[in-house]
Amino acid sequence: MKKVIIVFLSIISFTSCKYFRGDHCNNTLPVVGVYENMYDKSAKNILILKENGTFEQIFTKGKNVKKNSGTWKFFKEFCDIDFKGLELMHELSESNKQLFKQGGIHRLNNIVFIEGLGYEFDFYRVED
Repeated sequence: MKKVIIVFLSIISFTSCKYFRGDHCNNTLPVVGVYENMYDKSAKNILILKENGTFEQIFTKGKNVKKNSGTWKFFKEFCDIDFKGLELMHELSESNKQLFKQGGIHRLNNIVFIEGLGYEFDFYRVED
């Protein structure tokens, strides 16, 4: 009986951890949603990923508003997001601008462009 209880608890523990952990990139929410880049504290830099495979960018700093749109495709196996037309909207040094790339990774419900580096590029989920 004791072995049955231990096996039962192990199964429950494993399945509940998997449920709370999410997918293999630790996402518990789908990639579609609203994200914000928080690098420039005096600006609002929003990225909206839509279900139809398009995105909108809206960058607002004071009275200056920049808008952009393009397409995205999600590759679930590696959690990669391929963007077409994504722009870097805030000001960075030339050396940091050269690090910017069109492909991101959907990890921990956020979009990361250079893992372990580059918070200036990353977008953090603000809405589902």
